[in-house]
Amino acid sequence: MILRYVLPDGEQKEFELGRKSITIGRGANADVLIADKLASRIHCGISYKDGSYYIRDFDSRNGTLVNDCSIEVCRINPGDRIRVGDMVLSVEASQRKGTVMVLRELKDAMAKGKGYHTILQEIIRDEKETSDQ
Repeated sequence: MILRYVLPDGEQKEFELGRKSITIGRGANADVLIADKLASRIHCGISYKDGSYYIRDFDSRNGTLVNDCSIEVCRINPGDRIRVGDMVLSVEASQRKGTVMVLRELKDAMAKGKGYHTILQEIIRDEKETSDQ
């Protein structure tokens, strides 16, 4: 899943969730940095368990809301909206490439001289990196 949000200066950001737990807050040590004075330094965290993502409020002063409901711990799904201070983060499904796009990329890579062996090694490396997150 992906977290999408807009910084106060209008810059759009996204953060792809993996299997590794992350923190959200205004402190420099947060994985997802929220520039909002109403956010705690480490406001909340998201973790992966049994195929689902869960958000936990870390006893923040102003609380964490999911779909406008105050939570302590809550499972999150695509379409959910997380509010940390005045910042809203949208939860979206990761976009997977379709078969046509994958085949087009494969054809382009081979046209540039890559062989099957190299392409398969890249796929295995990318899959390993994804599963390690």
